[in-house]
Amino acid sequence: QAPTLLLPDDRYSKAAHRWSGQEVAAVVQAWASGRPLLVRGEAGCGKSQLARAVATVLGLPLFTEVIHPRYEATDLLYREDPVKRLAQAQLLAAIRPALPSGPDPLAWLTAQLDPGRFVEKGPIWRAMIQPVPQGEGRGHPAWPRAVVLIDEIDKADSDIPNALLDVLGNRSFTPPATGVAVNCGDAHRPFIVITTNEDRELPPAFVRRCSVLNLRPDDGSEAAFIAWLLLRARAHPDLLPLDGPANSAMQGAAAQVWADRSAAAKLGLPTVGLAEYLDLLYSLLRLSAGDGQRALALLGPLSAYALVKQREQDQARPPGSGQRQGD
Repeated sequence: QAPTLLLPDDRYSKAAHRWSGQEVAAVVQAWASGRPLLVRGEAGCGKSQLARAVATVLGLPLFTEVIHPRYEATDLLYREDPVKRLAQAQLLAAIRPALPSGPDPLAWLTAQLDPGRFVEKGPIWRAMIQPVPQGEGRGHPAWPRAVVLIDEIDKADSDIPNALLDVLGNRSFTPPATGVAVNCGDAHRPFIVITTNEDRELPPAFVRRCSVLNLRPDDGSEAAFIAWLLLRARAHPDLLPLDGPANSAMQGAAAQVWADRSAAAKLGLPTVGLAEYLDLLYSLLRLSAGDGQRALALLGPLSAYALVKQREQDQARPPGSGQRQGD
């Protein structure tokens, strides 16, 4: 599939997403079924980028939320801020004597402290109330109004995916503080992408309610894995000065990732992949000012600090070996 220029971000402003046939088919099936797309795979293999690519292709706003262990089940929908409400009450108590007397001071105070004023919209709420997209083809009821990325849901307790089941099924919820239902109905429902690094097993009922894409690198052989990395690196126009017909920094870095990845796997340690490869290439690009030969010379001395991550590994390993010195 042809690459698609991604929505700009802080790191890769000109980067493109290289679509695979599996990704296209999974997105189409999830979109048509109205189910969220659960993307499974190792860290750094491009799961989150897939949501950005969908938003870019469909011309939709993207709402992103990264899950953490202290995340509450309702945070994807809304967050209540009782501390802010208490501070407002204290402020009003302090300034009220200086204000002109109104017809009903109690009603005024009640309105100022209405709990609904202290509710922050979460990403799913904001996506549900996005305007219906306009333009050719976008008036179709199946066209989403927004894309939501729920990143690393495996970091959360099981109550968070379970709490999503009802909301994703009904496409509506009612914040207790407002008592007003938020409902986007069947038409123009948001397209939701959920990622997991498989650090924690997800509830089976939740997985059954999702379309699932198992996203993994082509690492059956060294040649296949290097080709997989190169294809994705070449979707970054800024990195092209590091490419070449043979013995380039881009190719040398890919071979080094394979070596260090294989060494870590033999030791039973977490492995590096696409994310670390791109980090290494961008550091070489900046330090070499785009000089491909200079970047290649820097690869040996610097690669260990991008690719050798675990304390059990020796960062003094010979360049290209991926092994601990002496192995």
